[in-house]
Amino acid sequence: MLPVISDPESLTPLVGATADTDADIDILADRHRRAVLRYLATHDPADPVPLADLADFVVLETDADDQRSGVLAMTGDALFGTRKRVHSSLRHNHVPRLAEAGLVAFDPDANTVALREDGEAVAEELERVDAERDAAEDEATIA
Repeated sequence: MLPVISDPESLTPLVGATADTDADIDILADRHRRAVLRYLATHDPADPVPLADLADFVVLETDADDQRSGVLAMTGDALFGTRKRVHSSLRHNHVPRLAEAGLVAFDPDANTVALREDGEAVAEELERVDAERDAAEDEATIA
């Protein structure tokens, strides 16, 4: 159904999507932000993680997912420039967005990040979705 401009109700979302839903989807759309949540879920929220450690994990995880460069990720200093770029993007873009959404606590002075309660729930859901995707891929491989 096409919206009728003279009818304001025809411009409302059909499925019940809201601006909050769009923002939630945007937060999880980036693989770096999903990697941040996965990594922080494996650590005690009372013990914040240094941003440098988080950047190393994100580089290794995203490069391991990218079959073309997964081997390079294991060479250490070969990806120093990539690590610096990821560290910068985490500090200035991804982590502040996650903090604004209430998923992580970010201390820019100490350069540390910790998972908040809402972030734990999202990380658990990401883990469930990843497990379902892996099971479906395994099933497709067997068939």
